Amino acid sequence: MDQSRLRFEVFKGEVPGLVPGEVIIRDGDEFHGFRRVEGEDVHIYDLEHATGVRGDVAFDPRVLGLSDFLPANLTVKDCLWYHTGEALSVVGSDQIRGHDVWRVKSERDDGDVAEYWIEEPSFRVHRKTMSGAGYHIDVASEFSGGEPSWPFPSRVTARREAMPSGLERTYVVKNFEAPATISPDRFTLKSMDLPINTPAVDYRINRIVGYWNGEGLQEKPVRPKRMPAGKTPESQWGTRFVWCESALDARGGDAAHRFHAARADLGRF
Repeated sequence: MDQSRLRFEVFKGEVPGLVPGEVIIRDGDEFHGFRRVEGEDVHIYDLEHATGVRGDVAFDPRVLGLSDFLPANLTVKDCLWYHTGEALSVVGSDQIRGHDVWRVKSERDDGDVAEYWIEEPSFRVHRKTMSGAGYHIDVASEFSGGEPSWPFPSRVTARREAMPSGLERTYVVKNFEAPATISPDRFTLKSMDLPINTPAVDYRINRIVGYWNGEGLQEKPVRPKRMPAGKTPESQWGTRFVWCESALDARGGDAAHRFHAARADLGRF
């Protein structure tokens, strides 16, 4: 993950209840985030700030179908209890929507249990459940299109039962390309379509590190007469949809990929 680069964008009007628009660029443990509201700064921060303060949904696409929540710090190893599982056993063979799968159980020393329904030889996880004191989680994945080894689900339904109430979420991948050639320019400040004079604040050191001049950051704000031709302090932002571009190793192989995903919350947060 240290060399991973991801770009997430929420376009205006596509996700009710969220900010009017937002773009997040992640390069390893460094994040650049910008919410498209008047007077907003570009925030520069680390993974701890992304999960503990901002609550960024800048997740690793490889965890789709392995968890009901998708925080920025969640890894595939976390989802598979790679470091925390104390006992692992094969329960037996099963079938899910016509796919032959193996049911595998993992147990932790705190009594929590996770079960996985894994297709072989693709190792796609069609279902995962987790149970412990006061909670039960059921994550079901559907796969469509592509080769049988295609690792990413097209639809994920996650249900959490916990006191005093439960929650259901559905994640839908509307478009996915792998491999895909993604320009390095997509991971730059210039690609974020920032208004001129937007301050960049580094929350790791708690200070302004520059002002956007249309090409890069400079020490002081841009004077109006020096604004680049055709630029104004306000930008026009798109209204299409939630999407992510990344240059990650796909689960099971090297692949640069791009996917467009929309999330519908069927329950409450």
